Amino acid sequence: MAKHGYSGLGYEIVKAVATGDILEPITYEKVKLFCEENKINASEKHMRVILPNASENGHSPTYKKYFERIGRGQYVVLPEFKSQKRFYWLNIDSTSYEWTFTNKKLGTTQTFSNLNMNGNKRKNPRCFREITVGDLAVAYEIGDVRAITTICKVTDKYEEDHEISVEFQKISDYELGLELDSLINSRNLEDCEAVHFHRGTLFEIEHNHFELIAQMLKEKNKVLSDEEELYQAVKQAMKNNKQERLSRIDNRDSVYPDTYEVLTKAFRRDPDVIAEVLIRANGTCEKCGKEAPFKRASDGSPYLEVHHKKRLADGGEDTTDNAIAVCPNCHRELHFG
Repeated sequence: MAKHGYSGLGYEIVKAVATGDILEPITYEKVKLFCEENKINASEKHMRVILPNASENGHSPTYKKYFERIGRGQYVVLPEFKSQKRFYWLNIDSTSYEWTFTNKKLGTTQTFSNLNMNGNKRKNPRCFREITVGDLAVAYEIGDVRAITTICKVTDKYEEDHEISVEFQKISDYELGLELDSLINSRNLEDCEAVHFHRGTLFEIEHNHFELIAQMLKEKNKVLSDEEELYQAVKQAMKNNKQERLSRIDNRDSVYPDTYEVLTKAFRRDPDVIAEVLIRANGTCEKCGKEAPFKRASDGSPYLEVHHKKRLADGGEDTTDNAIAVCPNCHRELHFG
């Protein structure tokens, strides 16, 4: 790491305190260890003088004042550089600029510049100047996707030849993106300017808007998590004997499933019923009579889906008599054919 960040080694130390890589009080020994671990090319002399020279107690006119001395060889970051975390909307364009987080693994990073491909400054230059390590952003993919696909965190920032580069790390992964229409139609986001006008690359948004968008993302993807949870419960139910499953089914409080609220109403289905139906089908679609089209990669079991003859939403019972195991094609046909 040859670059010393946005404003030299002093700023690198400020960033390290913000991320917890250096704990206050800051000392020469902690700075030296940080430089060694992060391969920062700083001389012994520079590491020794950076804290006293960049402190308001010092007398060097050439160093930016980041620190305050609180004891012999001990320093803390000045309050004005301990800014509260800020929140942003980041536009990414996988088509034109190959900027995308959708196909990136969790924890990987991408760097975004305040200059476009022609070397001209992007819109909202203030955001590039003020964003700092630790700030959070929702990543909105423009073009064909038109959805927020992930949440990312600023992990580095540096300037070279008037170009400000900001490194974002993908910290959340979602199967389903949050489409722009759902954001526009949210009454709680009516006053979020970035939702309604986001031409440019980087926009600051209010904390409550960030939290709301993050919650909407989680709620939209909760159904997928619940489906996986249900499948695991079904696998466990299939390990039990038939008498145990039927006993639990017969002793339920109701044949109608509980509901819970996500973005839409969903039904908490009984894993014992699903298990019984899948065992009854024995790997064969109960509509077309063909074998399951493939086996699950996770455990090699035949992939069939359990369909309710009378929809649960229409008052159908969650019972083996009201359910059949079908292949995905037949399932689509039953719903849309």
